[in-house]
Amino acid sequence: MFADGLIPLIERGVVNGSQKKIDVGKVTTAFVMGTDKLYKMIDDNPMFNFRSSEYVNDPRVICQNPKMIAINSAVGVDLSGQICADSLGTKQLSGVGGQVDFTEGASWSEGGRAIIALPSTAAGGKISRITTILKPGSSVTTLRFYGATIITEFGVADLWGLNTRQRAQALIKIAHPKFREQLAKDAAEIYGK
Repeated sequence: MFADGLIPLIERGVVNGSQKKIDVGKVTTAFVMGTDKLYKMIDDNPMFNFRSSEYVNDPRVICQNPKMIAINSAVGVDLSGQICADSLGTKQLSGVGGQVDFTEGASWSEGGRAIIALPSTAAGGKISRITTILKPGSSVTTLRFYGATIITEFGVADLWGLNTRQRAQALIKIAHPKFREQLAKDAAEIYGK
């Protein structure tokens, strides 16, 4: 999806498609949603390459561009690195969109990286979004073996190549400080010290 947030990056020349190996010099997208300014920018503009989601979201296509960075969000991440982006327990919040496709494609891309960015808490700071286990009934949107890079306002946890104990330790470091002690106790019980 292409939205207004990319307009300033295109206007400054930051996003120009010059480093791509396919669709060079193009902004390739399946759909757009935004303001009149966005629609005026894309109208009859040869820089924009509209393709089907079967093409845009195909990990085999995505990975052809080196240094592909995929940034997605999540509802929660458990200490093993499982990512839930579409449900809260059994309550469906949204669809998965292209998270799995882009996480996989970026992981396969030479020098690529899959990033999951989320606030460390929810419900006004009462609930940690980095949890020991996902809330029962929650969907696992993205599997832990993709080794995504998880980012909160407290830092970065690069999970690639880490065992489960190391993943838990890295995720605890970027959890909100008021939840770290309990997460560390839970991790020690599950994964050992």
